[in-house]
Amino acid sequence: MMLDEEILHLSANLLKHEDPEVREQAALLLSSFAISKNGRELFELAFPHIKDLLEDEDIKVREATAFTIMRVSVNDDGCERLVLNGVPEHMIASFIAHSDAQNINYDEAQYLINLLEAFINLTFSDNGIETLLGKNAVACFASVLDNKKVIQVLDDKW
Repeated sequence: MMLDEEILHLSANLLKHEDPEVREQAALLLSSFAISKNGRELFELAFPHIKDLLEDEDIKVREATAFTIMRVSVNDDGCERLVLNGVPEHMIASFIAHSDAQNINYDEAQYLINLLEAFINLTFSDNGIETLLGKNAVACFASVLDNKKVIQVLDDKW
């Protein structure tokens, strides 16, 4: 077994750890493998946990998970792997559940931005765009992107 495989196995298992900081760091470590074709090939181990972490109670864990998904989605191969593992359905459900613009803070906004970027990448993939159809996704995206409160929260941070 190559070192990369061992680290990916370990990281995928740490996504289930009881400590939120460990889950967050494991997701961030996995994101570094997402840009490698060989790394993406081993993501099958992580996808079930990644889907679960989209609803983690800790926003930093959700944000790191969305960042990892966004990194996987930058390649057509990654988009295909996301689709085959049913990740986009969990992404849209989580986006809708966490997109209450009136109660948004910076970390929630960053989480949604990472998911939006992954959705954009998925739309460039033939398989990916189909997962967004019929779920009212575009209307939800527009309501968040056009909301003055969201813009203010992001502006205040920068």
